[in-house]
Amino acid sequence: MTSGLFTTLLLILAVLSGGGLAYTLNYLRRLNRAAEDSHDKAALSSIPSSPVPILSHISNRIAFMAEALLEQKRVESYRQKMTAMEKQEMAHLLEKETLSRQLERQLNETRQANLMVSGLNRDLEQINVSLNEAINRLSALNQISRMLGMEHDKKQIYKMAVSLPVELLKAEVGLLMLPEIGTDDLVIEFSHGITGAKSGIRRTIPNGSGVAGWVASNKKPLLVSDFDDQNRFPSFSSLGYRRRTAVSAPIMIKDELIGVISLINRRDNTLFREEDRTLLATIASETAMAINNALLLERLQRGYFSMVQSLIVAVESKDVYTKGHSERVTQYSLLIAEQMGLDIDQLEALQQAAVLHDIGKITIELSILNKPTTLDTEEYDKIKDHPLTGFKILEPIDFDERIKKCVLQHHERMDGLGYPNGCVDQDILFESRILAAADAFDAMTTKRPYRNPLTIQEALLEMRRCAGTQFDPDVVEVLTRVVNAMTNLDGVAMVQ
Repeated sequence: MTSGLFTTLLLILAVLSGGGLAYTLNYLRRLNRAAEDSHDKAALSSIPSSPVPILSHISNRIAFMAEALLEQKRVESYRQKMTAMEKQEMAHLLEKETLSRQLERQLNETRQANLMVSGLNRDLEQINVSLNEAINRLSALNQISRMLGMEHDKKQIYKMAVSLPVELLKAEVGLLMLPEIGTDDLVIEFSHGITGAKSGIRRTIPNGSGVAGWVASNKKPLLVSDFDDQNRFPSFSSLGYRRRTAVSAPIMIKDELIGVISLINRRDNTLFREEDRTLLATIASETAMAINNALLLERLQRGYFSMVQSLIVAVESKDVYTKGHSERVTQYSLLIAEQMGLDIDQLEALQQAAVLHDIGKITIELSILNKPTTLDTEEYDKIKDHPLTGFKILEPIDFDERIKKCVLQHHERMDGLGYPNGCVDQDILFESRILAAADAFDAMTTKRPYRNPLTIQEALLEMRRCAGTQFDPDVVEVLTRVVNAMTNLDGVAMVQ
């Protein structure tokens, strides 16, 4: 019995041991499966529990290890994410750095471009200023050329040759010097900006002396930009001023020197430049052409004037009673004009007009000029045509218009009853009024075919009677003084 019980107990123990072992193995499999499936905290709840302490302890350890592994995976995932983020951030930083370098490079390029553009703008502004200055100078030069080309009076050309470049280049002093006849010295013909230049003192510059002398000797334009930077020419001029800067050019006709233009100092205290020398040389060339044209015209006028004077001699040879009439009228006219303060140009015009005033009589028949009786209406009309005929003879000549007008008007009257146009008072040129009075007085005191001459006093009385109607009263008054001064009453022989 005892042995059977023991066997039974062993059997029971074996059964229990086998069931326990099976339970344990099954439990362990479940734990293993649960551990393998535990990827997050929700999966940890699938780990089985057991009332068996040792299995429960194993279960807890497995749960703890599973949780630790899960945490490790989470940390590893976070680390990987951080690593990825760091790589991404580094990539962003590199990209930003690259972009920053590109932006800096572009900024530098932009700055350089701006500097270049600024430089180009400055250059463009300078070019525009230079271009505008060149255009203004070219325009001024064209105007100077046109003005010189239209002028035929040498004195006016001399004046313009100085005053125009002085104004254009803003010079303080301007000089026009001409070679003195018989020497190589230069004589100042016209000046601007020299104190006392109109005092009548003759100013000369020795040959080869100073800037102008060098230009005359070498026949080349010269620029002395700054007198303080050279020792060839003295700073102080013999004309009484200090030279800071100067430019000078020769006036040449072919290879012949006919003058020198010099500009000294500038009103704005700047220095003359190379382009100023070129400009002045161009003006000098234009001046040379104008002077040459004036000289040619002067020679032509002298030749034509000589021819007309020959015609006057021919007229007076036809009319023996008026021989010497033009010379006497010229003398009376000039004496009156000088007393009345006419300037040199008016005197020159009046002198030539007085010589030529009867040139129109060349077309009148000798029988009319020397007729011993009173002229009939037709004959008188022919006589009255001679001022207009004389004007037409002189019209082609490039004379001063006052000369032609004097010839045309020397028989006009203040009251409008004269001929050929019936001019009145102020419509009659003042020189014409002088010529009319001188012509009438000489005619009255000269023997004519149809009458004997009047005495001096009779003629003066007739002139005074006609003052205000036929003659200008002021002219008659001066004529009276002139004639009285020329008579024996004042100790001077009467003009014959």
